Amino acid sequence: MKKMKKALAVILSLAMVLGMSLTTFAAPKPAPATVKGVEDGEGITVTAYQIISYNSKGYYEAVLPGTINSTPGAAGEQPTLKPTAQNALDLYKKLGELTTTVEFTRTDNKGDFTSSELTPGTWLVVVSGPTKNLYNPAIISVSVTPDGNDYGQLNMDTDTWSDNLFVKKSEPTITKTAESEDGHDLDVAGTQFGDVLKFTVTADIPGYTEDGKNLTYIIRDTLTGLTLIQSENASATVKGEANAELTTAIQKAIKNGETSFEVDTLSDEFLREFAGQKIVIEYYAQVTSRQLVNVDRLNNTAELEYSTNSGTENQKKKDKTKHYTFGIDTAVTGWSESESQNPTGEFIKINDKGEIGYTQTPGEIHKTKTEVEFLEGAEFQLHIENATGPLFTDKTGKSTFTTNEAGRLQIVGLDDAVDYYLVEIKAPSGYSINATPVKVHITATYEMDEETKKKDKLVSYEVKVGEGKDVAVTHYNYNSTTGETEFINTEDTPSNPFGFKNTQLANLPSTGGIGTTIFTIGGCAIMIIAAALFFASRRKAVK
Repeated sequence: MKKMKKALAVILSLAMVLGMSLTTFAAPKPAPATVKGVEDGEGITVTAYQIISYNSKGYYEAVLPGTINSTPGAAGEQPTLKPTAQNALDLYKKLGELTTTVEFTRTDNKGDFTSSELTPGTWLVVVSGPTKNLYNPAIISVSVTPDGNDYGQLNMDTDTWSDNLFVKKSEPTITKTAESEDGHDLDVAGTQFGDVLKFTVTADIPGYTEDGKNLTYIIRDTLTGLTLIQSENASATVKGEANAELTTAIQKAIKNGETSFEVDTLSDEFLREFAGQKIVIEYYAQVTSRQLVNVDRLNNTAELEYSTNSGTENQKKKDKTKHYTFGIDTAVTGWSESESQNPTGEFIKINDKGEIGYTQTPGEIHKTKTEVEFLEGAEFQLHIENATGPLFTDKTGKSTFTTNEAGRLQIVGLDDAVDYYLVEIKAPSGYSINATPVKVHITATYEMDEETKKKDKLVSYEVKVGEGKDVAVTHYNYNSTTGETEFINTEDTPSNPFGFKNTQLANLPSTGGIGTTIFTIGGCAIMIIAAALFFASRRKAVK
């Protein structure tokens, strides 16, 4: 009997040791659900709202029926639930109906939030508070496995939906692009006075939640060198569709003849309804620059100002487009050495007896032959694309341009990459018209602007006047920071003005054979001889 008791005691002891060892070697507790990539800051929270639950029958179901996309299962199996980006956006607007919520806790790693309280299913993750970034709703799941619950991991910096349609974290942005009136993209930044440009402004709406109140959301656009036109054709969409409230706000803001507009009347209800979506505004403006300089930079800035859900300090984002108009024989905006305000000198009106050339200083023309004369009063018209094409009209409505006492012909507001033709329509007094059209072509070089990520940073340009052997070229560098122009005249890059010649009427060549002079002289001689013979015969008669 005693032996039996000892055996039972040993067996009991072994059972206790085995039980302890089973506890000791149990599967490790799984890592908690983690949301990474959230910005640091006071008052920022991460909340999970359950949208799919795991029921007592052993399958997953939508918390709100009909809100989750599903794919049919095999015979006898439940459908497979697969949340989409649109499901998340739609549920984001129904947070008040999602009653099962869990608050995540920020870890020592300031960008991470964790929770071990999520039950099996799928959860909608919402970041709120005074954030600078746009946090669209994301999802994280907890799966039931034979080894226990498997908690999901979510990185707000890098993760996307499987269909690549939804990025979870980004800063709200505003972008501005320009195209010609007929809808062609402007691959260069040059434009011409009077041109009509179509602008498109695209602005993100932050991820406002249902508790967002007194929200600030303003879209501003400021034009330099352009004027708003065709305001009745301005339009706007949100989520790719027209909206009555947005249309009213646009029509109120954009007015013909103005140089800026501001959209600031959108309601909190509108902003919450379209949280995470984009507003796209299209409008038209005409180049109306008034500057008398060789390069006029037209900066056009769009700005987005917005608040967070908590109404903390507003954030601002900007984007701009840059366009340029050019001129010939205009005032230099700046020069690296002399800061000369003298006109350039791409085109000079001269007589037919001399030539001209540049000194190293812009605008200072010197005579290489003493008999040269700069002609005043010649009138020209500038045709676009060919010698009989449309007339160019400048900012004053003038389409005829007259040389001054220095023979200069100032024309501003020209485009680059366009052929122009100067045609003389009236010669200076005492000279004949030179009807030969003179081609003018401006070639500009642009680089990528690191700030705007657009190829609209002007770095240099040249003005070419004439064609073939009879051509003159002037070269300039352009400082996009200061707006200064530097005239270049070196051995490698020589600059020369074009001398447009007129012929004096007194020196007109004869036409049609040997001319009339010999006949005039002969006629006079015959008349003199005839007169002498007449008087001689009369004297003889008297005798």
